[in-house]
Amino acid sequence: MNETNNINSSKWKLTRRSFLRYGFRLSLLSLIGFGFAGRNNLVTEYYTLEFKNLPKAFDGFRIVQISDLHASFWVGKEYLDQIVDSVNRLPKDLMVITGDIITGSVNDFWKRWLPTASGDYISTVIEALSLLDNSQKVAVLGNHDQWDGMETEYRLVSELERIGIDVLRNRSRTISRGQEEISIAGTDDVWFSYDIDHALQGIPSERFTILLSHSPDVREDIKSDSTVELTLCGHTHGGQVAIPYISHHLIPIKNPARYLAGLVKESYGYTYVNRGIGTLVFPFRIGAPPEITSIQLLKA
Repeated sequence: MNETNNINSSKWKLTRRSFLRYGFRLSLLSLIGFGFAGRNNLVTEYYTLEFKNLPKAFDGFRIVQISDLHASFWVGKEYLDQIVDSVNRLPKDLMVITGDIITGSVNDFWKRWLPTASGDYISTVIEALSLLDNSQKVAVLGNHDQWDGMETEYRLVSELERIGIDVLRNRSRTISRGQEEISIAGTDDVWFSYDIDHALQGIPSERFTILLSHSPDVREDIKSDSTVELTLCGHTHGGQVAIPYISHHLIPIKNPARYLAGLVKESYGYTYVNRGIGTLVFPFRIGAPPEITSIQLLKA
């Protein structure tokens, strides 16, 4: 009798162990599937921001921001076309792209495992972005846009300019409405040829200024008395897989807890960190859906 009970007990333990093992595998596969699907769950975030020194002519000025497209094996033409279609549906006076338009260097990782992971990603993203509507369009470069060397970098910039996207490389441009003006400044990536002083050079001290820079680390170089009222960034992907109290430790910026994603009030105005469109290394997003940002400026 005892021998029979021992045999039955062993069978039960084996069954329970198997159940836990297969249950864990099923849960892991479900999580991977959920994350893989989550990379396409595009969200549009809407903000209305008030500024005392916004020129009256720019009251109601609308900006649409996208970031971190990461054109690559995982982010192809069909998905990019969907993004462009969504952007074109939004009312806007200015369209901005805050870097990492392509994925540089990390593509080599996939080439080891996926022989088909090759392609002209610059042509892919340019073909999609060429379908953007006729609103004013500006962009800055991210670390991935500059990672693969000067030849790739210059080709990307040349192609963006060819389709009407002004790439602000440590410089600014003026936008006019009647007799009033604002400035849009942009920097190269902070890991490469970044020069914020040159980007802001020549902008009158009293002029309302919007700054574009891929990394939120740009905020460390903005003086408290600066006329930069709004800084638009990307880079973080919102963590891409957002695990509370953990994800921000993996983000390569200086204050990831504060600048993981979203709107941050600063002494000089606001910083906005866009979660981005694409994915990096692994094609998963959990708790950090891809984002288009729509910001309306109002005169306080």
